[in-house]
Amino acid sequence: MNKKEARTLIKEKRMKLSQAYIDVASDKIFEKLLQNEDFKNAKAVMSYMDFKNEVKTDKINDFIKNSGKVLVLPKVIDKETMIAIEDKNQYIISPFGNKEPNGEEYRGNIDVIITPGVAFDRNKNRVGFGRGYYDRFFLKYPNAKKIAIAFEEQIINEGIETDKYDKKVDILITENNIIK
Repeated sequence: MNKKEARTLIKEKRMKLSQAYIDVASDKIFEKLLQNEDFKNAKAVMSYMDFKNEVKTDKINDFIKNSGKVLVLPKVIDKETMIAIEDKNQYIISPFGNKEPNGEEYRGNIDVIITPGVAFDRNKNRVGFGRGYYDRFFLKYPNAKKIAIAFEEQIINEGIETDKYDKKVDILITENNIIK
Protein backbone atom coordinates (compact mmCIF):
# COMPACT_ATOMS: atom_id res chain seq x y z
CA MET A 1 0.00 0.00 0.00
CA ASN A 2 1.37 3.44 -0.77
CA LYS A 3 1.80 6.01 1.99
CA LYS A 4 -1.03 8.28 0.86
CA GLU A 5 -3.53 5.39 0.82
CA ALA A 6 -2.30 4.18 4.21
CA ARG A 7 -2.55 7.67 5.69
CA THR A 8 -6.11 8.19 4.42
CA LEU A 9 -7.35 4.73 5.47
CA ILE A 10 -5.91 4.81 8.97
CA LYS A 11 -6.82 8.44 9.72
CA GLU A 12 -10.45 7.56 8.94
CA LYS A 13 -10.29 4.42 11.12
CA ARG A 14 -8.61 6.27 13.99
CA MET A 15 -11.16 9.08 14.01
CA LYS A 16 -13.94 6.48 14.49
CA LEU A 17 -12.37 5.02 17.65
CA SER A 18 -14.43 5.54 20.79
CA GLN A 19 -12.99 7.43 23.74
CA ALA A 20 -13.46 4.32 25.88
CA TYR A 21 -11.38 2.24 23.46
CA ILE A 22 -8.68 4.93 23.30
CA ASP A 23 -8.47 5.15 27.09
CA VAL A 24 -8.28 1.37 27.69
CA ALA A 25 -5.87 0.71 24.81
CA SER A 26 -3.65 3.66 25.83
CA ASP A 27 -3.39 2.25 29.36
CA LYS A 28 -2.38 -1.18 27.98
CA ILE A 29 0.26 0.44 25.76
CA PHE A 30 1.59 2.42 28.75
CA GLU A 31 1.93 -0.79 30.79
CA LYS A 32 3.86 -2.48 27.95
CA LEU A 33 6.13 0.55 27.58
CA LEU A 34 6.98 0.42 31.29
CA GLN A 35 8.38 -3.11 30.78
CA ASN A 36 10.74 -2.05 27.96
CA GLU A 37 14.40 -2.11 29.09
CA ASP A 38 15.45 0.81 26.89
CA PHE A 39 12.68 2.93 28.37
CA LYS A 40 13.47 1.81 31.92
CA ASN A 41 17.16 2.69 31.52
CA ALA A 42 16.70 5.96 29.65
CA LYS A 43 17.81 9.17 31.29
CA ALA A 44 16.21 11.45 28.66
CA VAL A 45 13.04 10.54 26.77
CA MET A 46 11.33 12.39 23.97
CA SER A 47 7.59 11.87 23.95
CA TYR A 48 4.77 13.90 22.42
CA MET A 49 1.42 15.40 23.36
CA ASP A 50 -1.40 13.36 21.86
CA PHE A 51 -3.73 14.94 19.32
CA LYS A 52 -6.76 13.78 17.33
CA ASN A 53 -7.31 10.26 18.70
CA GLU A 54 -3.63 9.35 19.05
CA VAL A 55 -2.47 7.08 21.85
CA LYS A 56 -2.89 9.09 25.06
CA THR A 57 0.47 10.26 26.41
CA ASP A 58 -0.51 12.08 29.62
CA LYS A 59 0.33 9.10 31.89
CA ILE A 60 3.52 8.38 29.95
CA ASN A 61 4.71 11.98 30.19
CA ASP A 62 3.82 12.26 33.89
CA PHE A 63 5.64 9.00 34.60
CA ILE A 64 8.77 10.24 32.80
CA LYS A 65 8.83 13.49 34.77
CA ASN A 66 8.01 11.84 38.11
CA SER A 67 10.69 9.17 37.67
CA GLY A 68 13.48 11.72 37.45
CA LYS A 69 14.06 11.31 33.72
CA VAL A 70 14.28 14.33 31.45
CA LEU A 71 11.13 14.69 29.34
CA VAL A 72 11.51 16.49 26.04
CA LEU A 73 8.69 17.22 23.62
CA PRO A 74 8.66 18.10 19.92
CA LYS A 75 8.09 21.59 18.58
CA VAL A 76 7.72 22.35 14.88
CA ILE A 77 9.79 25.38 13.86
CA ASP A 78 9.13 25.61 10.13
CA LYS A 79 8.08 23.45 7.17
CA GLU A 80 11.08 21.14 7.60
CA THR A 81 12.34 21.46 11.15
CA MET A 82 11.25 19.97 14.43
CA ILE A 83 13.24 20.48 17.62
CA ALA A 84 13.03 19.05 21.13
CA ILE A 85 12.24 21.25 24.12
CA GLU A 86 12.51 20.12 27.74
CA ASP A 87 9.04 20.03 29.28
CA LYS A 88 8.71 22.80 31.86
CA ASN A 89 4.88 22.88 31.82
CA GLN A 90 4.81 25.91 29.50
CA TYR A 91 2.79 25.34 26.34
CA ILE A 92 1.45 27.10 23.28
CA ILE A 93 -0.99 26.03 20.57
CA SER A 94 0.81 25.28 17.28
CA PRO A 95 -0.41 26.28 13.81
CA PHE A 96 -1.59 22.64 13.47
CA GLY A 97 -3.88 23.09 16.50
CA ASN A 98 -1.99 20.85 18.93
CA LYS A 99 -0.27 21.77 22.19
CA GLU A 100 3.50 22.25 22.01
CA PRO A 101 6.12 23.09 24.62
CA ASN A 102 7.43 26.62 24.84
CA GLY A 103 11.10 27.21 25.60
CA GLU A 104 14.65 26.83 24.35
CA GLU A 105 15.89 23.93 22.24
CA TYR A 106 17.12 20.95 24.25
CA ARG A 107 20.68 20.09 23.23
CA GLY A 108 21.41 17.09 25.45
CA ASN A 109 21.33 13.41 24.66
CA ILE A 110 18.02 11.62 24.03
CA ASP A 111 17.98 7.91 24.82
CA VAL A 112 14.45 7.02 23.68
CA ILE A 113 12.13 8.72 21.21
CA ILE A 114 8.49 7.73 21.73
CA THR A 115 7.24 8.09 18.21
CA PRO A 116 3.72 8.80 17.01
CA GLY A 117 2.50 7.92 13.55
CA VAL A 118 -0.61 7.62 11.46
CA ALA A 119 0.01 4.10 10.14
CA PHE A 120 2.53 1.29 10.63
CA ASP A 121 3.18 -2.11 9.15
CA ARG A 122 4.49 -5.23 10.88
CA ASN A 123 8.00 -4.51 9.51
CA LYS A 124 8.06 -1.35 11.67
CA ASN A 125 7.67 1.05 8.75
CA ARG A 126 5.98 4.27 9.79
CA VAL A 127 3.75 6.76 8.00
CA GLY A 128 3.33 10.13 9.66
CA PHE A 129 1.42 13.17 8.52
CA GLY A 130 3.64 13.52 5.45
CA ARG A 131 6.09 16.27 6.29
CA GLY A 132 9.06 14.10 7.33
CA TYR A 133 9.68 15.87 10.64
CA TYR A 134 10.45 12.69 12.58
CA ASP A 135 12.55 11.12 9.79
CA ARG A 136 14.81 14.20 9.80
CA PHE A 137 14.80 14.42 13.61
CA PHE A 138 15.95 10.78 13.91
CA LEU A 139 19.11 11.72 11.98
CA LYS A 140 20.12 14.07 14.83
CA TYR A 141 19.87 11.24 17.36
CA PRO A 142 21.01 8.08 15.56
CA ASN A 143 21.63 6.17 18.81
CA ALA A 144 18.21 6.88 20.33
CA LYS A 145 15.81 3.92 20.44
CA LYS A 146 12.74 4.73 18.38
CA ILE A 147 9.72 3.24 20.15
CA ALA A 148 6.44 3.76 18.31
CA ILE A 149 3.16 3.54 20.17
CA ALA A 150 -0.02 2.89 18.21
CA PHE A 151 -3.40 1.20 18.31
CA GLU A 152 -3.84 -2.17 16.57
CA GLU A 153 -6.24 -0.33 14.25
CA GLN A 154 -3.23 1.59 12.90
CA ILE A 155 -1.36 -1.52 11.72
CA ILE A 156 -1.52 -2.42 8.05
CA ASN A 157 -0.78 -6.12 7.51
CA GLU A 158 0.13 -5.95 3.82
CA GLY A 159 3.04 -3.55 4.27
CA ILE A 160 3.64 0.06 3.37
CA GLU A 161 5.76 1.30 0.47
CA THR A 162 8.64 3.42 1.73
CA ASP A 163 11.09 5.94 0.33
CA LYS A 164 14.83 6.00 0.94
CA TYR A 165 14.55 8.76 3.55
CA ASP A 166 11.87 6.93 5.62
CA LYS A 167 13.20 5.59 8.92
CA LYS A 168 11.83 2.46 10.55
CA VAL A 169 11.16 2.41 14.26
CA ASP A 170 13.06 -0.05 16.46
CA ILE A 171 10.04 -1.25 18.44
CA LEU A 172 6.31 -0.94 17.84
CA ILE A 173 4.01 -1.25 20.86
CA THR A 174 0.25 -1.69 20.51
CA GLU A 175 -2.32 -2.65 23.09
CA ASN A 176 -2.01 -6.29 21.95
CA ASN A 177 1.55 -6.71 20.68
CA ILE A 178 5.17 -5.70 20.90
CA ILE A 179 6.92 -5.91 17.54
CA LYS A 180 10.72 -5.89 17.75
